[in-house]
Amino acid sequence: MPTPSGEGGDELAGRIRVAFDSLPRDTDPGDPWLGGPPGDYAWLAEYENLPDGPQDADRVLGSAARALRGQLRWHSPATLFNMTPQPLLDTAAITAVTGLHSPNALWDFCSAGVIEVERQLVRQFARRAGWADTAGGVFSFGGKAGLLYAVRMGLNRCSPDSYREGLPPGRVPAVVTTAHNHDSLEFVCALLGLGTDACVRVPAPPGQNTDPDALVEVIDSLLSEGRPIACVVLSGGNILHNDIDPVHPVTAALDRLCAEHALPYRPLVHFDTVVTWPWLFFADYDFAGDPLGLGPELAGRIRATAALVSQVRAADSMTIDFHKTGLAPYSSSLFLTRDAVELHRWVEGGRGEAEHRPHGENVLLHTIEHSRSAAPILAAWVAVQSVGVDGFRVYLANLLMSNRTFMELLPSRGFELLTPSSDGVASVYWPSPPGSAPTFALLLEAGPSEIAAANRYTHALFRLLAGYEGNPYSRVVLGHLPAYGAGPGGEPVAALRLVPGSVFLDETTCSQIAERMEQVKKGLDVAVRFGTEPLEETRVYHVPE
Repeated sequence: MPTPSGEGGDELAGRIRVAFDSLPRDTDPGDPWLGGPPGDYAWLAEYENLPDGPQDADRVLGSAARALRGQLRWHSPATLFNMTPQPLLDTAAITAVTGLHSPNALWDFCSAGVIEVERQLVRQFARRAGWADTAGGVFSFGGKAGLLYAVRMGLNRCSPDSYREGLPPGRVPAVVTTAHNHDSLEFVCALLGLGTDACVRVPAPPGQNTDPDALVEVIDSLLSEGRPIACVVLSGGNILHNDIDPVHPVTAALDRLCAEHALPYRPLVHFDTVVTWPWLFFADYDFAGDPLGLGPELAGRIRATAALVSQVRAADSMTIDFHKTGLAPYSSSLFLTRDAVELHRWVEGGRGEAEHRPHGENVLLHTIEHSRSAAPILAAWVAVQSVGVDGFRVYLANLLMSNRTFMELLPSRGFELLTPSSDGVASVYWPSPPGSAPTFALLLEAGPSEIAAANRYTHALFRLLAGYEGNPYSRVVLGHLPAYGAGPGGEPVAALRLVPGSVFLDETTCSQIAERMEQVKKGLDVAVRFGTEPLEETRVYHVPE
């Protein structure tokens, strides 16, 4: 550990070098894996028992780094698995330095200026949301934490005494959302003691807009039954289809329903923008002049999405994941609310003061964590200050361009595009197996055996592309969706998800990756047509966004 006489910088740099020396050195720059797909971790057996005393420091540190062998390399253009962090070197550096000094961002006395940095980020992004200076916010561990804050604040509105007394007898408050929203919301309801049944989801087909009238009808029906509404959670855009729920019609209808039902509160409206917050950088972009040279097609798509995301102005809260498209490492997430006072008393069912006191007197007791890392705050600040508004605009535009390029290239290579209207950063494909239904739509009408065979093929191709079957030169890691569709009897039907993330993607690289995918698929097709061994069975498992 660093000595009291020094700052530890040189020692830390040296120890980081020891860890790096234990990582694979022969990884191809385009390989999505650090040293190949996950392999044998039997070396952990020699550490199974706690040591009696200190061990060799280099050996222990090097062994810990071995756990990263087989880690996905998020910066690789061929890592197309999900929306995952592409941390800047400087955001990783500030994370390491912060770990050395270990500030606790619960209290400014123990965290120097970190809380002031957090307050600045809150002000900057509240302005992007179109909110007044009365807004507040807090960094936390991810989008699930943002939902936890939002629902708890909503409970304070509809049941102000619930913090002290628990939920009152009678009907459990509802959390109304749409099918577009993240599936962790049910778990949040369970954590808060509401139960998963408290989450009422309004049907909304993937890739189609939510009908605000249907949402309002459900809310009206619940209120007519005498059931409190704690929170309305609207999708600010999900990963798969970039489905964005309309905010303005819902908030206007809520105002009307509150008057009709004589509610003493207004249900909190949370706009879940963990994926789409970067579109706010285009809210004031000069689309007519187009100084970044986006072109009319891309600029038009960005403008349409930015207009929907900018409806956050009418919401009560939102969440930003800097570890998705904010160039910060896991996890760096900011929950924002238009009313800082409401946030500062979120655990007390009442109204409190959001006064900022002299340094050393600010203890953030309204945060979920009592032990609160400062690294996510400083990493986000470094990313925002290093890249700037135009930098994030270019980064987002390149991701969208890359996704569109794959959407144009892959259908002619045996991958049916299932999300042709995607305006986001993801697209979904079905690799058609030899002898199977010619289209995904027809497969959804097929019998169980044909669906099972197609699923085995999709899973086998996923593994071949990823390199699990000894494919060291053409590795491409996509996302495997075991239950993207459903057959006539509810049988899950698999597909593949593609999410560009690397800043090193361009049209040439996309074309090279598409060609590699085609060649691997052709090889599997030959094996399926002429092979004697059946493909491995595959099982359905939950795939988190």
